[in-house]
Amino acid sequence: MPNFNPEIFKAYDIRGIYGRDFDDDFAFKLGAALVLYLKRRRFLVALDDRPSSSGLAESFARGVVASGGDVELFGRAATPFFNFAFGELAVDGGVMVTASHNTAEYGGFKVFGDGGRIIGLESGLDKIKSIILENQFPVSKQTGKMTQDGKSEILKKYIDFVIKKSEITNHTLSDMRIRIDAPVLARNEVVELKNRLNLKLTEDGHEVMFSFDSDADRIYVSDAKGNRLGADLIVGLLVKDMTGFWKKPKVVCDLRFSRGVKEAFHKMGAKTTRSRVGRYFMKENMLKRKADLGGELAGHIFFKEADNNELPLLAMLKILKIMVRTGKSINELVEPFKTWANSGEINLATGNWPVAAGKLKEKYKDGKIDELDGVTVEYSDWWFNVRPSNTEPIVRTVVEAQSHELLNQKTEEVLEIIKAAQ
Repeated sequence: MPNFNPEIFKAYDIRGIYGRDFDDDFAFKLGAALVLYLKRRRFLVALDDRPSSSGLAESFARGVVASGGDVELFGRAATPFFNFAFGELAVDGGVMVTASHNTAEYGGFKVFGDGGRIIGLESGLDKIKSIILENQFPVSKQTGKMTQDGKSEILKKYIDFVIKKSEITNHTLSDMRIRIDAPVLARNEVVELKNRLNLKLTEDGHEVMFSFDSDADRIYVSDAKGNRLGADLIVGLLVKDMTGFWKKPKVVCDLRFSRGVKEAFHKMGAKTTRSRVGRYFMKENMLKRKADLGGELAGHIFFKEADNNELPLLAMLKILKIMVRTGKSINELVEPFKTWANSGEINLATGNWPVAAGKLKEKYKDGKIDELDGVTVEYSDWWFNVRPSNTEPIVRTVVEAQSHELLNQKTEEVLEIIKAAQ
């Protein structure tokens, strides 16, 4: 029997409860297995600030070294910064040691290969899992080495890159009152931006607020009163800003985006592709479609110029630039996309998902049924999506309708079917 829970291998990362589902020994074997799988030499390791991450990162690095690989240990870093450094250092592979938005008892690994490609279950994690299960790691004739330098220089290049791509100047934001709630991992980045652009950061009286998740790869935008705006509305705003008479951007979007946003994309002439939820699927679709922008309801926004990775700081600066240029509040800017009544994401315990899925398809068999990700059913005046989470034991539901009355009726109806399958 393996000394780890095989269920920690998810669709696009490795994630579980540290000390119960896996331990530092697993991390060592993961490092060795990644060297064997990629047959490459140079690797990058960074980590979030949860208690287990430091030991896991060190153990992973020792596994790489034992198998003949070289490791650059970056220490604590936000995932977008890790992605930038990956390209800047031209390494062959690596991991970001993080369990993303999961609570502190969880630990995990985002695994990357050549060119910063995400290694998901369908693109290599299954093979890495097999290598670890076989537990046969040949002794390397030559061990690798660990280094820990260059992080501060790369941080400066990272901020240079973000500012350049945003095309913003330190004069543009001179009168803007902004609130930024950043996790520990991204605070150095925010300080660098503040100093470079002379940002006026405030806790009170702000016009717009930006916050991030624990590894800073998701961005949340809130108005002056603290009301969080849907990520699909924010992506709609960014796409509108990119669209011109001669430019029709290509967009990959979460299949659960509001119809109001999708209808706006159509009117703009933007070319859209629906995607399964998850950064692996989003990035692969962006590469395949050569898309300019991608977005998920969870707050992940992907940019072509960032090698199809999330870059929340770039999204933030672009939004601020739009606000200054138009003189409009963030609410005024997203209002044109809010043409449908939306439930927001509703989470319920998983229960018996196959039974729930079957009952939903039977109940709504007269609608247009799509199983790209979970169950989506569409009618002319309302639609819903129900899908099991890839990272937690829950199902996520989104319902949308042309009126609030119909939304309330259909949301209650769909949720009752799910609850009955518990």
